[in-house]
Amino acid sequence: MSHLSELSLRISLGALKRLLLRPSQIIRLPSYYHDLKTYRNAELSTNGRLRPLRFYPCLNDKRASQDTNDNYFYQDCWASRQVFRENPDWGVDVGSTVLLVGILSQFKPWTSVDIRPIKSELAGLECKAGSVLELPFNDGTVPCLTTMCVLEHIGLGRYGDPLNPNGTEQAAKEIARVLRPGGIVVFSVPVGREVLEFNAHRRFTYEQALNLFKGFTLVDSCVLTPVPRRFESEQALAASVDPVVCVCCRKSGSVANTT
Repeated sequence: MSHLSELSLRISLGALKRLLLRPSQIIRLPSYYHDLKTYRNAELSTNGRLRPLRFYPCLNDKRASQDTNDNYFYQDCWASRQVFRENPDWGVDVGSTVLLVGILSQFKPWTSVDIRPIKSELAGLECKAGSVLELPFNDGTVPCLTTMCVLEHIGLGRYGDPLNPNGTEQAAKEIARVLRPGGIVVFSVPVGREVLEFNAHRRFTYEQALNLFKGFTLVDSCVLTPVPRRFESEQALAASVDPVVCVCCRKSGSVANTT
């Protein structure tokens, strides 16, 4: 047995790596040791024996509350509500968070397309390597497509994609191509003052965001700051800190088939 394998029997290497990457947590080790000693004494006193021990220090979880003050939490909840309301027979996601994709796939069969494909064996989820600029679907076939905080990145090279100044617009056209008449696209992008924040993302005005899918009908939208609220004005957005708009819009034509 190697020294590394021997060490892994005594301590979680993942926890050790986190500790080395965040040395500020070392100040919490005395509290960890105190809890461990107190627990082991109680364990021996109560049960008359000690379980085999492997160190797995979690040093950053003693908090008074859990923070949900994050765009991804709110936008994924909002996107899920749009999908649940529409109740499509199946759907596609391009580049959203792994958690959103996983949850949607337990509601209806879902296909994830990403240039960095998800490694998953989750029933109900099919994962494909691909680009939003060349989606692997025929024209007018997809009933519902989610793509949260993705379109603003296309063509900036941040995720290894080719540089393309018109990446966002071309991605929107490709999504419109594969959506069936009456189908919906659920997306989010940064808004405020129009600006290229290279190579993080592009930022749009609210009006530009709503017009990414030309000819589509607006179903619902909200602005995240990060708490969801209704759009007030372009001026209010420009004065906000890193706002994001979430949009659900429908392709013209008859309503998509649902179960």
